[in-house]
Amino acid sequence: MPEENPDGRWGPTRRPRGRLRDLTPEQLALADDLHTRALALRAASEEGLSIREAVTLAAVQLGLEAPSIEEEP
Repeated sequence: MPEENPDGRWGPTRRPRGRLRDLTPEQLALADDLHTRALALRAASEEGLSIREAVTLAAVQLGLEAPSIEEEP
């Protein structure tokens, strides 16, 4: 069980998974920006973008990824 902090709030029950704790402040800010933008794109989508599509589009908008043209089968 997590210990209670002096201010009365509970702390996290486990450490973050993956390499999150190894990111620089700049990388964390970029990841947060990408996450926020992807959520906004997904919420505003009329066609219902998937998570993957929203993250890819957000990366293109942030200039992190070049746009790709996918042909429909």
